[in-house]
Amino acid sequence: MIMAAVGADAMTTGVYRTAITLKNGTQEILPDTAVQRFTYTHITQGTTTRHLLNVIKNGKVAMTFDTDSIAELDYGEMTYYEQFAGGWWLVASPNGEPYPGTSIMKTEAASIPYHAVLPAPGTPDYGKYIYCHIDSLPHRKGLKYDAHFKLRYTFDEAQQQGTIAMVLDDQQPITTQQYGGDASTYACLDATTTWYNGVSAQHAGGDTGNRYMYFVTHNLDNWALEARELPVTWKPADQLDIEHEYNLPVLYEICWVVGLDIPFVQAEGDLLGYIDIFSSPRLMRHPWVKPLVEQ
Repeated sequence: MIMAAVGADAMTTGVYRTAITLKNGTQEILPDTAVQRFTYTHITQGTTTRHLLNVIKNGKVAMTFDTDSIAELDYGEMTYYEQFAGGWWLVASPNGEPYPGTSIMKTEAASIPYHAVLPAPGTPDYGKYIYCHIDSLPHRKGLKYDAHFKLRYTFDEAQQQGTIAMVLDDQQPITTQQYGGDASTYACLDATTTWYNGVSAQHAGGDTGNRYMYFVTHNLDNWALEARELPVTWKPADQLDIEHEYNLPVLYEICWVVGLDIPFVQAEGDLLGYIDIFSSPRLMRHPWVKPLVEQ
């Protein structure tokens, strides 16, 4: 492993961190405020010994890295860019189920935990994107699917503000998994109908047999589903506020859909149905807590 120093021209925050660059092309950011200490252990399996770097948080092992997977260790002040790595929540209101005997949909906030890492320094995406992973998306039928998405990062030093934008991508599915639900597991339109569209007659070749999942949104001019970035402006002071909500544009919902092809092109009849729609999306440092008294 190689020890490296943080760049002198980086915009820093006064918080120190350990940056672990992995051979898979990503970088984990571990601030001192979240790490109690590091320990080393080893595991012998037959004639092979694996050496492990353990991240201790609250007296427990929070993360473990095989030392063979580490390309570089870097200790220094955390930059504004690095502040967006680590544990976050995507908070939104899924479409949900109708109340029994009605077509009125339940409106509740779902706190979806995600883990964010950076591209490895020196790669084209470094300084521009944050890679995010969701272990399990909320699903009304209890089905378990993971998801990957990107955040686009910018910061204007002269203006002392930046943007963070959730990238909704119609070119690549959010996961290598394919949707395994039947018509009853798609999002509810009312008490008896789902947003399952079946196979469009416009799709050449009929049903491909594929069930790829995407995050897209509606074009407000024609209501077509398409890729888009959902940006929010931030300032350095926002990063110091653990309660700050990075509210994405409320006009654009995140539509979790199933398509028959890669990429997803609704105009070519790719849409099989909506799994869910997440409204009022926001990025937060902790789960959503409903206020005792709503203003």
